[in-house]
Amino acid sequence: MTNQEPTIANILRQLAHEYAGPVDERQLLDHVLQHRPSSAKNPYATIRERLRWEGMGLGWLRISRSQLIPLRVLLQDLHFRCVPRACDIADGRLPLAHFLPFAGIRGNWFDLVDEHGQPFPFISPDLNDSNSDLLASFDLRVWFERTGFVHGDSLLVRIIHPALRGSILRVSHEPQALRQPTPDQDRDLLETLVDRVNHIQDVLVACEDVILPIFALAPWRTDYPGTPWQHLVVRDGRVQLVDDSFLTNQHQIAINFLPSTIQVVFEAQSIPEVERMAADNALLAEIEALQRDLRRSREEDADAGLWNGQIQRASAAYSTLDADIDQLFTRTSPLSAIEGYDEFDTDDDDDDDDAFGLDHLESDAMLLFENDEFARLQAAHRELIEALPPGVADQIEAARPEEAEVILSQHLNMLLAKKPHLFPPLDLSMSPDEMGIEPPTESLFDAAAWQEQVEEEDDDDDWSEEVDDLFAIDDDSARFYDESSDLISQFYDYLLELGKRSTTARSRSHNVLVYAEFLALYYQRSLIQGDYASLDECLFYYYPRRVMNTSPRQVREICTSMKQFYAFLKDRGLLADDRFAHAIWRRRDQAARVIQIYDRLAGDSPNFDALFARLFQPYTE
Repeated sequence: MTNQEPTIANILRQLAHEYAGPVDERQLLDHVLQHRPSSAKNPYATIRERLRWEGMGLGWLRISRSQLIPLRVLLQDLHFRCVPRACDIADGRLPLAHFLPFAGIRGNWFDLVDEHGQPFPFISPDLNDSNSDLLASFDLRVWFERTGFVHGDSLLVRIIHPALRGSILRVSHEPQALRQPTPDQDRDLLETLVDRVNHIQDVLVACEDVILPIFALAPWRTDYPGTPWQHLVVRDGRVQLVDDSFLTNQHQIAINFLPSTIQVVFEAQSIPEVERMAADNALLAEIEALQRDLRRSREEDADAGLWNGQIQRASAAYSTLDADIDQLFTRTSPLSAIEGYDEFDTDDDDDDDDAFGLDHLESDAMLLFENDEFARLQAAHRELIEALPPGVADQIEAARPEEAEVILSQHLNMLLAKKPHLFPPLDLSMSPDEMGIEPPTESLFDAAAWQEQVEEEDDDDDWSEEVDDLFAIDDDSARFYDESSDLISQFYDYLLELGKRSTTARSRSHNVLVYAEFLALYYQRSLIQGDYASLDECLFYYYPRRVMNTSPRQVREICTSMKQFYAFLKDRGLLADDRFAHAIWRRRDQAARVIQIYDRLAGDSPNFDALFARLFQPYTE
């Protein structure tokens, strides 16, 4: 057996340590292909996709349309200023928000040390105390006292060891009387920031996507630091700072938006009773923009004759099938003991919906979501993952299922202490059968079970046996599923005949399974009877809600696999027209946006059900 071929991700990580400055994208892509040749029609597409969605995690930052820079090069010796609030100094704590986006972004941990290299202790908030106003912070009490730090003084911070995991930042004290004016630097930073935000179409822009490229190209990156960028934004007013970590030029959203996950450091004190409403308001704006795109695409495809424009809703009906699915999900997840949140209160005043422009939602749609505890279960799952120590969630996401279970088990005692409401006590007097516990079975409903890592296997098991053993479905749908499994087996062989690696063929064949089971369960059809309407329903309603561990990248890959599968059926003369699969593939970014937004819905929000209904229109009407 040949040596395992390096993955694109590993190559990009390695190259991030080889380049010492900005590099043209084409040069970087060619360098990757030298290590991993490709016979694809567009060999650059896959690499660009990885850089687009995972670039910073792989050590790369895009600074323009055609150039990237290694993140370590940007951060090495970068110098910036922190100006603590009076309450920070009084409490002796420096919140993490002061270091964004140079450290602490996307779960990347870092150490903060003084002039002598001594680390400052980190203070975690008590997640079980809803009344606590403690932010995740560093403990600087002793240092503040030793240096005589007072309100108006600054911390000058330099990154002395940049790393994807484990950066080191060193601080020094600058009294206010010694601070030097930096008008040119401040003006350059602010004007470039405003220009970048105005040219980005998204409603909310992550601060790292704006601030880091500016510093990467700035001549003063490692020089004497100017005013903190957060202070410039708040003072100027043309662009608004949202939740300490987002930027927007949408004034109405910024005025009403208050933080949903952390208390703000650089904005006015939040009003507790409207916090969630404002956060949901921002989500609603994103959902409305997405729905406009979805409607336009569906209408264009109907005009092209790809479907009749009639939405199908077989999976929206809550039947025994859904109960079976939930039971299958429960058997495969260590989070199966999580209880749901409070039911949606149907007696709430209509004014609650009017605040979001949701007064026209049908009452039957609202009642439908009273029973959708699966969605709340996923929200609880996200709450539990967020409670893990920094970096652990990333380890779980990158791990195989069996590895993820080991990682999670190491933190179980901590989770039980921090989130006891997510783990109801078991009645030990009941037998496993009485509690409804069945022997574990491998299931399609954990995406990791069928979205395999593209790594070489030691052996190639018979594909048809693997498909047959993956999961079991009810007898009424078994015939249709069997027909689909035969087609998937042929598709797997077809990909091997085209010269694809066995792991690539296996991954793409696995991707088709979600649609195969969907058709068998809800429509009593096989894959050869797939069409635009049912594939739209599967990817834009069923998949985000019913499959665990989904991600934007995975749903894009599913769309690509579906296009290739139906092209295979047409090539073999089993299907006359595969245009519907191509049309759905062209909408893969829309499918990814659905998952991105759904992951941000807060299960404890009083508006969860209304936002849920709006996100999954027209299937919730």
